[in-house]
Amino acid sequence: MISTLHIKNVGIIDDVSINLNEGLNILTGETGAGKTLIIDSLQIICGGRFSKEMIRKGQDSSFVEASLYIPENNNEEANREFVISREIFLNGRNTCKVNGRLVSVSELKNFMQNIIDIHGQHENVSLLDETTHIKFLDNFIVKDILSIKEEYLEAYKRYNELKAEISVNFGDDKEKSRELDLLRYQLHEIEDVGLKIRRGGKA
Repeated sequence: MISTLHIKNVGIIDDVSINLNEGLNILTGETGAGKTLIIDSLQIICGGRFSKEMIRKGQDSSFVEASLYIPENNNEEANREFVISREIFLNGRNTCKVNGRLVSVSELKNFMQNIIDIHGQHENVSLLDETTHIKFLDNFIVKDILSIKEEYLEAYKRYNELKAEISVNFGDDKEKSRELDLLRYQLHEIEDVGLKIRRGGKA
């Protein structure tokens, strides 16, 4: 999914580009080689928290950029390619971009949350997040349920549209109840008058 990771001025890392192959990639090295900084850089590009102490000594900012692709239903021709970058300055200012478009840190985080899942020994993972369970299930049985799900969403959308239209035209339940009470009262007043129809159609 990630094809290239470019890291600049993060901790002891000066300027490095890491090319990743499709499938399993393993990073090894002795203690202090910078493996953790690579994971930290991935967290940065995912919109995670960043401490200015992580900026390389003597530099004004840190920069992380990732080139990645997202497959569309296992169709290689439909794969979407993205370039994600984030630059963080000593004063705390952030510059985040998705395919060259400026986004906020929260937008970056929302965009990346279903793309990269980082977890350690004692950290939660998406499998423990109940809000993701339906998505996993839908993806597992995509051929059988996708069309049904689309029909349901379309019907639910139409239901909400009709519900809103009824609310605008006829009001809510309380307003309806008040209108019915008024009509009953008016009907009762008319009945009490005792109007009768005379020949010729006049009361």
